[in-house]
Amino acid sequence: MHVERQQKRIEVEIPVTVVTVLEACDASIVDLTESGAQVTGHSVPEGTRFQIEYMGQTLFAQCRWAEIDRMGIQFLFPLTEGPLYERLMIARASSLDGEGMGGVSLAMAPIHHGHTTLGARTFSRIAVGGFGRRN
Repeated sequence: MHVERQQKRIEVEIPVTVVTVLEACDASIVDLTESGAQVTGHSVPEGTRFQIEYMGQTLFAQCRWAEIDRMGIQFLFPLTEGPLYERLMIARASSLDGEGMGGVSLAMAPIHHGHTTLGARTFSRIAVGGFGRRN
């Protein structure tokens, strides 16, 4: 059965962590939209709710289908901000440009965890000290 999609899938290669009640495993997102993704390198049973973690961002998701080493997921809330959304926008823009910059697709380019690289912006306050303490 073929399902008509509302959004075009964008091919990417983004390392993420899949977090369930019992475990946390490394995986990769290989295609992405605002409403869901295909994840390789790990799978959970169909219907399972879990979290995707990427660069400090936590997304809540549910497995829609699963095979041995990959799964299709739906985000419980549409992707509208944060580092993963930024990567989607970069990938979408580079797919419109054809080959991107000099034949290297930005969708597949690694993003380093420094403060001056793409996607490194945080959307929450960084905790410093303990509860109510000011340093």
